[in-house]
Amino acid sequence: MSEELKLVQKCYDPEEYGYLYGFNKEIPDFELEDVKQYMQKFTPASFKNVMAISGDPHGWMCTEENAPKVEETLSIQDTLAKRQKQQEQKRKDAQEIRKQKEEAMNEIEEIFKDAPRPPQKLEILIKASKAVYDPANSFRDNKFYGAGQLFIITEKSIWYIINNSSEGNNRKINNIEINDIYSAIGFRVDYTEDIEKLIKIVSENNLYKEKNRMGELKNL
Repeated sequence: MSEELKLVQKCYDPEEYGYLYGFNKEIPDFELEDVKQYMQKFTPASFKNVMAISGDPHGWMCTEENAPKVEETLSIQDTLAKRQKQQEQKRKDAQEIRKQKEEAMNEIEEIFKDAPRPPQKLEILIKASKAVYDPANSFRDNKFYGAGQLFIITEKSIWYIINNSSEGNNRKINNIEINDIYSAIGFRVDYTEDIEKLIKIVSENNLYKEKNRMGELKNL
């Protein structure tokens, strides 16, 4: 399937032209003729200070001001304005997600800060779990370095596991055994659906996947 025609940023000139846009693919000569009045065939010699240019200073390009005229002439549907609006919405959505995660994490920390820390083996907790959440794969990717966090959901309880075996950590406070060594701090509270909802927000529903000896991943 042929790629839809659109303008894409080719280079940036901070001194004169600003952002310059060209086509994402070659177009027929007759279409180029229709938009030449809004475009310019650039070479490095076209710029006052080519050393300040970022991107590729070659080829037919238009300024941001002329981009809508090019798009209208060629009936381009995937316009710069449309994509910029989509990017802005993505940024807003990402900010909202970050805000929700921060608020949820603050609630979680408040819930667990004075929770009991009974000794337990991580392997047993995982085997007894309904779900194990690993925010941003922090435990999977950092367990070897003594870092990372897990949330373990069982029928009756929820455990907040914080790996605490990096160099310089106070390992005397660890109560969670990992591979026969007390390597993490584990806080336990009674299960509630509300707490699990907070954990799902923080972890973005990311389930823990362990790396086996061959480096492959498997669900636990």
